[in-house]
Amino acid sequence: MKKFKKSTLDWWNDFVHRVKNKGEDKWSVTCEDNNLVVNKNDREVSKVRLDEVVSVTTYKKDLITYDPVFLCFLDKNDCTIEVWEGMDGFDSFIRNELGRYFDIEPDWFASVNKGAFAENRRVIWKL
Repeated sequence: MKKFKKSTLDWWNDFVHRVKNKGEDKWSVTCEDNNLVVNKNDREVSKVRLDEVVSVTTYKKDLITYDPVFLCFLDKNDCTIEVWEGMDGFDSFIRNELGRYFDIEPDWFASVNKGAFAENRRVIWKL
């Protein structure tokens, strides 16, 4: 019953947020205490310890009007977490944190962002 109540409360909070924000969810990413944290409507929905990541994959998704770049982190327990361009905090994360945890070529963003309609999926870091 406790899990049901939490799910109901999450649903209600999302509903209220959407009403206040004209149907839009607010997604954000932060890096706190060695954790990559994804929030939806100011609530934590997923998290991964950056020192437990075994690979980082990037790709571009064609959404017709724009093509956001995604980063997918796979941890040692085979759990994945995705963050994407357009999330609050994404630019700050890739500029200030990504290189501190992973040895990634500096031009990874430009190479995945080339060409319209091309996914350009690639592993940019692997343990």
